[in-house]
Amino acid sequence: MKHYLFDLDDTLYINPTKKSEMYDIIPDNALIDLLNTCPHQKYIYTNAMYVHANLILNKLEIQNIFKKIYSRDTIPLMKPEYNSAVDIENNIIITGNTKKNKFVFFDDLLPNLKTGKKKGWVTIWISSLYRNKKHYEYIDHAFPDIKTALLYCNKNDI
Repeated sequence: MKHYLFDLDDTLYINPTKKSEMYDIIPDNALIDLLNTCPHQKYIYTNAMYVHANLILNKLEIQNIFKKIYSRDTIPLMKPEYNSAVDIENNIIITGNTKKNKFVFFDDLLPNLKTGKKKGWVTIWISSLYRNKKHYEYIDHAFPDIKTALLYCNKNDI
């Protein structure tokens, strides 16, 4: 089974103002469609607080697409701590053979992706610097935005 782990800020959505007020966030129908057509279980894995993650997901109207939100106040350790990734994986896979599970991790921060790669996850870098992917051996794929990444992943069964 595949599990998609999404960072929130600057990965799943971009907050160009970098301000705490989130009043102008509106749903993105293309993003909603791409997330809905992806057949894999989807989770939020963020260093933000749960209330922030839930607010953003609600404003984007995608809160029901995600199975669970892992946030700084709901998990013992934050990214990029290796044991944070271990805890997330263990929480998702309570029983069964972990070798049959594949994790795909979308994030904008390189230290977080480096930890994901150490855990054996497929790493997808969301960044305007995505063309520099070749400089980082722990990046499997890189894209300028989440929609382009999801189009590629859905088409290629990543």
